[in-house]
Amino acid sequence: MKNEFMRQHSPPDIPPWIIWVQVSMFAILYAVWALPETILIRHICLIVGALLGVYELYQFRALLKTKYAISVWLVLGIFIWATFHLLFLSNNFALQFEEFSSIWKRTVLGAIFASGLGLAIVSQSPSQQRTYWPLFYLGLLAPSLIYVIKYVLTLYGQQWGAIIPEYLKLSPGSSPFYLPKTAYVCFCLPALAVALGQLRRNIDHHLWFSWSNIIYALTAPLVLFVFYGENIKNGVVYSAFLIIVFLALLLLADFKRHWVQKMALIVGVLLAGTFFLVSHIQKNESWRTLASDAKVATNTEQFDQWKFNGTHGYPNNEIGKMVSITNYERIAWGTAGVGLLVQNPLGYGLIERSFGHLSKKVWPDSLLHQSHSGWLDLALGLGFPGITLVLAALILAMRQIQQLLRVKKDASIPKTSQAPWLSAAWWILLASLIMWCTTEISQKVFFDSLIFWIALGSSLALSAQYHQVSGTDELVP
Repeated sequence: MKNEFMRQHSPPDIPPWIIWVQVSMFAILYAVWALPETILIRHICLIVGALLGVYELYQFRALLKTKYAISVWLVLGIFIWATFHLLFLSNNFALQFEEFSSIWKRTVLGAIFASGLGLAIVSQSPSQQRTYWPLFYLGLLAPSLIYVIKYVLTLYGQQWGAIIPEYLKLSPGSSPFYLPKTAYVCFCLPALAVALGQLRRNIDHHLWFSWSNIIYALTAPLVLFVFYGENIKNGVVYSAFLIIVFLALLLLADFKRHWVQKMALIVGVLLAGTFFLVSHIQKNESWRTLASDAKVATNTEQFDQWKFNGTHGYPNNEIGKMVSITNYERIAWGTAGVGLLVQNPLGYGLIERSFGHLSKKVWPDSLLHQSHSGWLDLALGLGFPGITLVLAALILAMRQIQQLLRVKKDASIPKTSQAPWLSAAWWILLASLIMWCTTEISQKVFFDSLIFWIALGSSLALSAQYHQVSGTDELVP
């Protein structure tokens, strides 16, 4: 039965130029979001996108009164809880207020930007929605493409006799233009996730050979080149996980149709993936000592070198070799962080380095900063109420999108104009869910982008649900 409230409210007519501006702002923002010395560009994009988002939210205000808007309200709840924590539960008001006027300010702008864009974009005609997609996808690819450009210029610039400015090179940690590995994971992985989602959607619609599929297929080696070039273990693991999900979904969806092509694709991906993983593992001995290092790391009382950032040396593992620093510290920090969270269920209050501040209370001589698990660091900052709101909004948005894209027994995914956007949001949220597990990502622009994606996914689901329930959705020709 159609929802009377939604059926009686016709969709607002948002001028296409507004969405063009927002998608352009997104493409520029995403390209430079993690790059140093780009704060002015980022602020301009966020402010312009948010101002237009306010207009769109006002136009779609009727939708916010429906049950489908729960995930959108959960995003608002995150900001309400942060404000409440600052005013009444603060452990360090000065530091929290500093974050409130920087990280939280940008996050609010990003959430308004994303919410307005998500509500408006699926209200457009099918042909209009398709015109926005290439620019949106180019924005997603931009961080990976920028890396490749820097890689080539760094490697061959001098050979070509060109004078390459520092901001166009891959810079060491001491450089003001240095970009940490965390940034590559956060801003390159979503492109891989979206590419896999679109490939899966096209294959489900029996579209195997097209220019768009070629672009999506090339996205995988592009992103993996970034992770291999920077030797990012987390990125490789997350990529492998997403590819496995992609292959599993292909097998589960009407396997009898095109099974030869599907098997050829699966075998090809597995062979290429195996070659890549073997090469990566050979490059990183720490993978081979992970189990023995973990035994030492989980014994945090006997082996407490993890507290001191290397100043007290490191223990040996059971095979008589010094533990891999990466394995030992991250596992030990995670173990200690869980204990601190149990002791501090309401959180310390900071997005960044709550783990370090709480550790100082228990171990005054410790030299800790972050636990290297984004979700754990965020939980230590926002407490159980805050992390529950974040995860609930993310998971509910994914669930709503999945329901909109569900596969029926007698049909494939509904071939609507909204499907590419909904699929992109679902895969990005899945990538975000896993990348925050073991990555040092609870800080600055990484948190901004997380809430941006949750807000975008929530608003896309809300608007798409409205069009489906009200009967205004149109099929793609």
